[in-house]
Formats: sequence, structure tokens, C-alpha cells
Amino acid sequence: MKNFLMCASLLLLLGSCVTSKVHDDLQAKYDVASTENENLRKQNQKFEVELNELEAKMKKASKDLKTMENDTVNLGYELRRAKKNYADLNRQYEYLLNNNSTLLADNARQNKALLERLEDLQEELEIKEDSLNTEQAKLMAYQNELYAKNKRLVQLERVIDEQDSVMNYVQSKLSAALMGFEGKGLTIEKRNGKVYVSLENSLLFASGSWEVSAKGKIALDNLAQVLAENQDINVLVEGHTDSDAFRGSGQVKDNWDLSVMRATSVVKILSATKGVSAEHITAAGRSDLVPLATNDTKEGKAQNRRIEIILTPDLEGLFEMVE
Repeated sequence: MKNFLMCASLLLLLGSCVTSKVHDDLQAKYDVASTENENLRKQNQKFEVELNELEAKMKKASKDLKTMENDTVNLGYELRRAKKNYADLNRQYEYLLNNNSTLLADNARQNKALLERLEDLQEELEIKEDSLNTEQAKLMAYQNELYAKNKRLVQLERVIDEQDSVMNYVQSKLSAALMGFEGKGLTIEKRNGKVYVSLENSLLFASGSWEVSAKGKIALDNLAQVLAENQDINVLVEGHTDSDAFRGSGQVKDNWDLSVMRATSVVKILSATKGVSAEHITAAGRSDLVPLATNDTKEGKAQNRRIEIILTPDLEGLFEMVE
């Protein structure tokens, strides 16, 4: 019997080590995903600023285009009027040529000046038309860029809204499934797009123990049923203790070991439920480093001794958009 207990302790230690390594890897991936999610939200805000700038540029380009169109119309009108004047002068020239050769030289000079003016107007009109075409091309480019940015912004907002809707649904399902435990050592809240389920140790464990009580198993089974219906959600199970030193024997010697063992016990119950995706669940021990309340009071210590189950939406859709 003594040899059997020693083997069991050894296996428990090995299991704890493997869980810690898996936890470190998954925690790193989770931290990267959280950073990417925050960057994408910032990128969403940046796109909104760029969208406003592009709209302002488009308005200015439209205004410049309208001005050039008016200039083109005015130049065309002036050109037609100059051609009419030229025709009138030419008729006068022919009349005077027949009646008074003295005025021929003056008429020739006027005619030459008018022709030069016509050439200048024609050249200026061509320049305006080229500039107008350039501005039209710029306006089209602004419109295309604006459309692309707006489309990307809409896609990002849709993915974020879908994730938020999923987490709202999960929170609602959890509240319904755990209704009988809320206010009795269990709380459910949503923060920063994640759902936090906090269970005080009094609901799950006896003092100094990491074996889940019968009442705690009922709560965890109800929670697991919700997870089974939402298999894409990532689950982090964190064990927390108060600041009182735990002096155990065997492999579980301090608050670190105790918090890990309690988190692992919860993970085993959740992953044993049919339909729950075990690869999406991570166990983590936090010892007494993340208190909710002061450890100077009995009530505060009771709040700090807890299991927190953190549900995070699947970020694969956002990662695909970034790629």
C-alpha cells in the first residue's frame, strides 16, 4: 500500500509538470491573442480616422473638380466669343480692303494679335482639360481607397460584433445553468469581451483539499454543458488562494501547489464532459498573487480563495483578416 501511494504521488507530480508546461505555452498564445485583439481594436480606431481623412480629401477634390469644370466652361465661352470676334474682324477686314487700303496694316496687326490670343486660349484650355483629367483620376483613386477602407472597417466591426454576441449568449446560458448557485459563492460577469465565472473555494473544496465536493461537481457539470454547446471558446481555469501559508506534505507543499492542484481538478471534471473540447482548456495556478480583496479580514480571504473560469472568444477570424 505504501509503494502504491508513492507511485501515485510520483504520477501526480509528473502530471502537474506537464500541465504547467502546457499552461505556459497556452498562456503565451493567449497573451499574443489578447495583444492582437487589442491591436485590432486600435487598428479599427485608426481606420476610422483614416476614413474621415479620406472623406475630407474627397470633398476637397470634388470642390477642386467643380472649380475646374467652371473654369473650363468659362474658357470655352471665351474661346467661342474670340472666334466670333475673329469672324467679325475678318469681315471688316475684307470690307476695308475693298474700300480703304490705308487701314490694311492696322487690321493685319489686330488679326495677328487675335490669332495669338486664340492660340493661347486653346493651349490654356488644353492644360485645364489635362488638369481636370488628373483631378478626376485622383478623385477616383480616393473613392476606391475609401471604399476599400470602409469595407475593411465593416468586416472588422462585424467580426467583433459576432464575437461579442457569442459571449453575451454564453453569459446568458451560464446564468441560466448556474442560477441556483449565484449569490452562494458563484458570480458571473462579462469584462473586455470575456466572461468570468468566479467560484469561491467554499463551494468547491474543503479546507486544504483539492478534491471537488459533490455540490461543486454539480455546478461544474452545469457549466460544462454550456461549454459543450460552444466548443470554439477558449477556457482558462485559474486557482487562487489567500495569503495564509499552506504547509502541506508530499508533493503539495505551498499555495502555488495547492492553487495548481485545485485548478487541475476543475479542468479534469470539465474535460470529462462529453462534447467539451479538452484542447481548449488550460489550468493555471496563481497562488495568492491576484487577490480580489484585502487579506486582512476573514471575509476578504474568503473572496480571494477561489477558482476563476475565464471564457475567451475564438480569435481565429480576426487573425485571418490580419493575414
